[in-house]
Parts: sequence; C-alpha cells; structure tokens
Amino acid sequence: MVYLQHADASPPQAFEPRQFFYNIHWRAHTYHAGATLTAHHGNGTDFAGFSSLLACPDPKRIDIRASVRSVPQQWLVRTYLERAAIHVYAVLDVSSSLFFQSTAAPSASTMRQQLTEFVASLAWSVTRQGDAFGLRAANDTAQASLLRLPSVQPGTAQQVAQQLAAYWQQALVHGQQQGQGASAMPAAIESIGAQRALVFLISDFYWPDSLLQRTLKMAQPHDVVPVVLRDRAAVQDLPAFGWARLRDMESGAERSWMLRRGLHQRIQAHAEQQQQALHRQLVNAGTRAPLWLAPDWRAEAVSRHLMETMA
Repeated sequence: MVYLQHADASPPQAFEPRQFFYNIHWRAHTYHAGATLTAHHGNGTDFAGFSSLLACPDPKRIDIRASVRSVPQQWLVRTYLERAAIHVYAVLDVSSSLFFQSTAAPSASTMRQQLTEFVASLAWSVTRQGDAFGLRAANDTAQASLLRLPSVQPGTAQQVAQQLAAYWQQALVHGQQQGQGASAMPAAIESIGAQRALVFLISDFYWPDSLLQRTLKMAQPHDVVPVVLRDRAAVQDLPAFGWARLRDMESGAERSWMLRRGLHQRIQAHAEQQQQALHRQLVNAGTRAPLWLAPDWRAEAVSRHLMETMA
C-alpha cells in the first residue's frame, strides 16, 4: 500500500497502486533477465534458427533432422533468443501549471494527486512485469530530488509516491507554484541517454510550439507515450456570469474577463481545437497516440490504450 501526503491535507491518504499492462514491438538491448524478447542468443525459449555445432558447441540441442538435410552435411544445433528487461521512464513536467486547483471545488482531486497516483502505479506495473523503472522531472531546471536511475527493486512504487509527495510540499513552501515553466524538459529527456526505452512523457502540455518540438526531437530515439493531464475546472466549470480575475500560473500575468455565454463557447471551442492540434503534433512526431488521463482513470482503460497504440 502506498501513502500519499498531499499539501492541502493533514493526514496521509492511502491508495492501492493500480497495475496496468504494456507491450513493445522492438527488442530489448539489456542483459538483465526480463519478459521482453532480445536479439541475444542464449538459453531462452524463443526459437531463433539453426547454427553449426562448431559455432554453438551445445550437443544437447543437436537437431538430427536438420543436420541430415543440411548441404553440405554438418551437425546443426537449435539456437534460442533470450528475454530481458527494458528501461521504462516517467518524465514529468512539474511546472507551475501543475499547481492549478479550482476554487469552486477545492476538495476535488488535483493534477498533482492525479500525477502522483499514476506515476506510482506505473512504477508498480513496471517492476511487477520485471522491467526497470526510472524517473526524471523538470520545470525550468532539472529536479535532482526526483531523479531515479532505472531499478527493478521491490518497493519502488512506494518510494516514488513518497518522493513526489515530499516534492509537492517543498515546492509549495518555497513558492514554486508560480513562475516556473517547463523549459528544461528537453534536457530531462536527453539525460535518459540514447539506448531505446519506453518513455511516459507526463504533462498538461500547455507549452509553446518551440518547446514541444525540441522535446519531441530529443525523444525520437525512444518509444514515447504522451500522458496528458487536464483539469476540467479550467475550461468547463467556470462561473456562468460575472467578472473573473484570471492568472497565468507560469508567467504570473493577470487579466480580468467578463464571463458570459459567448465567451464560454469560445473557451470550449479553443480547448477542443488545442486538443486536436496537440494530438496531431504528437503523432506526427512519431509518438504513440496520447493518453488523456481522467481523474477517475481505470487501469483496464490504460492497458487497452497501451496495447492498441503499440508503435
């Protein structure tokens, strides 16, 4: 059981990590035992072909029929491919927009809580499948307190949940809930290295196009699953009528708006257009189709999405 300590709640809240499943079409390149097919010949169970006994001196695997049919005749042995673990990373955008919380429904699940639960469940799912889980996070700078090297150790999910809960509390204490963008996200991706990995890129993706393109360019060597966090209160649960004071969480800029039906419709239309444009940009850059994470997300739906969008 994982315990989450939220900045706006005094007692810890317990939740059970939700396990979901994923798959890949490419082969692992590590040598740590796991469930993913590799190109390494060894003592696995996946048949790869035949080789001469001199090249693979393993008399236990001599195939008599294949040897009799060989031209020129020679002793042939069956060869097999090993299975290994892959590296799975969660790369988190922890910019100031993640600290948005509706004043109309202060008790509702925040994006921080949603992100923490998803990442802890991802770590749980990865280690249960035998793969190695790693973590990166950035706003305008890389966040060293949220850096985790790939690990297959049990208990990773609990440690990740505690790390994130502590990070949110410290960020609120030091006033990082305002004025922080996501300009260091390309560097966070780059720090993973060139070895192909399954990368969950988690953000609200309210980014300038230039930042999005730089980040996706750095992510090209990897199998990327964009996970989009959105708080519906930001565009759907607005007051029906009256003056509203809006503040940009990252820049700190404020502006007054007269809320009315026509403006509500424009905000809704712009949000839908932005979602469609983001989907096109991500897919055109070679990522999987984005996973739009609802506050009440279910592990079964996540598994279905990951299986259906296997690149």
